[in-house]
Amino acid sequence: MSIISGVSIGLMIILIIRVVALAYYGFPEDLTWSDPEDMATYLKSLPDGAFILLISSHIVGAFLTSLIASLISIKTRFADGIIAGTIIFVFIVVFNFTFDFPVLYLMIDTLLSAVAAFAGASFGQGRNV
Repeated sequence: MSIISGVSIGLMIILIIRVVALAYYGFPEDLTWSDPEDMATYLKSLPDGAFILLISSHIVGAFLTSLIASLISIKTRFADGIIAGTIIFVFIVVFNFTFDFPVLYLMIDTLLSAVAAFAGASFGQGRNV
């Protein structure tokens, strides 16, 4: 139950920040989501602030996912936090490698998301709730 709760909250956090990012950095009307060339054109036109918002959403989502899962868990706090963090990390990696993101963004986002997921589980295991 703790893993499901953590992953659900983490996904909600990521989606909320992405909605804000997409509202601020709107998708052009003449481009379509389903065309890979249009997506590549859109991603190349985004400023650095859009990528910072995406990275921050992944970091916060991964951290809160593993933190909440480890805080709610009764017996295996660290293991549940790591499992939940791994699940959300897999979602992040699949999203990142589905589209043609810049390499620097991929490296930073992948590294910091993994560290955030581990940090959330580590921080949550030692707290008594």
